[in-house]
Amino acid sequence: MSIAILYLIIYLFILGLITWKSSRRESASDYLNSSKKLTAWESSWTTFASVLTGYNFVIGITFAYLYGFWYLMAFVGAAGAFVVLYFMFKKQLSGFQEKFNLFSVGDYFGLKYGIFSKKFINTVLCASLFLFLILQIFVNTQLFSILLDISKISALLLTTGIVCVYLWLGGFKVSIKTDIFQGILILPIILIVFFFPPHFSMDKLPMAFDTSQLGFAIGLALVQFLTLIAQPESFQRIFAAKDSVALKKGLITAFVLIALVAGAIAYLGINFKFAGVQMDPSSLFTAGVIGALPGWLGSLLLVSLVAAFMGTMDSSAFALGVLLAGASSRSEKSAVLKTRYFMLGGTVIAALASLYLFSFLSSVFALISLISIIGTGLLISFVVKKIRPLEINVFLIAGTISFIVGLLYKFITDNPLTALIPSGVGIVVFLIVRFYKREKIGTATNF
Repeated sequence: MSIAILYLIIYLFILGLITWKSSRRESASDYLNSSKKLTAWESSWTTFASVLTGYNFVIGITFAYLYGFWYLMAFVGAAGAFVVLYFMFKKQLSGFQEKFNLFSVGDYFGLKYGIFSKKFINTVLCASLFLFLILQIFVNTQLFSILLDISKISALLLTTGIVCVYLWLGGFKVSIKTDIFQGILILPIILIVFFFPPHFSMDKLPMAFDTSQLGFAIGLALVQFLTLIAQPESFQRIFAAKDSVALKKGLITAFVLIALVAGAIAYLGINFKFAGVQMDPSSLFTAGVIGALPGWLGSLLLVSLVAAFMGTMDSSAFALGVLLAGASSRSEKSAVLKTRYFMLGGTVIAALASLYLFSFLSSVFALISLISIIGTGLLISFVVKKIRPLEINVFLIAGTISFIVGLLYKFITDNPLTALIPSGVGIVVFLIVRFYKREKIGTATNF
């Protein structure tokens, strides 16, 4: 038996043990939102595991190779998102905890702007979660296929089957517990920096700070910021925090962990760049990193990647199930049953769709562009006072239509700035409507 398969068996055994123990005495509230009592420890690890996806490893090294230290701007955006999420909880969400069960940004918008906003945003979020789930299943299937030397169909069945089983049994509570375990498994990636000789020198630093890539860096920071504050997985975890103190400690710890791993990823990509490595940038992780490591560490890293994808797959699948079930408007017992069925059905359909995924990178940026619209809407609701439902709804519709047009005419590309075009169009339309309505009210008042 190879060491990689041994690692995987141990990983799956511990995952099964956590699922069994966590689901033994679970209430409906635990299944849906862990009774809104996440400690700082739980908040930190579940945020870390759900934010740092497996393709952050693969794409991160490629981006660091291509764009140097500008890649780290993504984590500047993440820091900004954590700050906004914290103040959102402290100033608004904490007051809703006892009275409402909010499962997404759409539910929050529904309270502020009415039922249309809620349904529209939740529909968009379901579409984005479905696409995100397809991407997660697609890459995790490749990893399982390589790790176990089995066909992609077999790997697909194994990957989706594991996630469906433990989510069916334990829901959000098990997702949190497994995130802690999976988050710990992600950390060994930091060790791999010691297995590559450094090629850093002062004369090479300008290569890592190419000013022509400044626009890319700004775009990367903005899309990371906007997508994180709008993700249903982020919102669920923020709303489930015990209190603002636990949340603050959890977010700070999560960011430190993310920064450590992101730093290791950036180091590897830039180190390859400084070394003058000539290979396809998209294969740097598999050919450049995995291939150069000793067997025990390369195998551990592959299992770490599996854990990273599992940690985000389960978060996405469960959030999709909750949104499709409309859990906030039903009894908890009914919500649990419906969430299970929708989670299972959504995951199975996403697994089938992953077999026909034609472009991974373009799909990633399409997802980012769609989520950014919701994040921008949330930011507007914080910054602008006395927003009328019509104004926010016009923003959402204009942004979404622009997104669809962008896909059809292909002006949303792998440049992060293009992913922000739909949000920008939405803001312009929002400002026009807001100015027009105020002018009309002012004119009527004068008469």
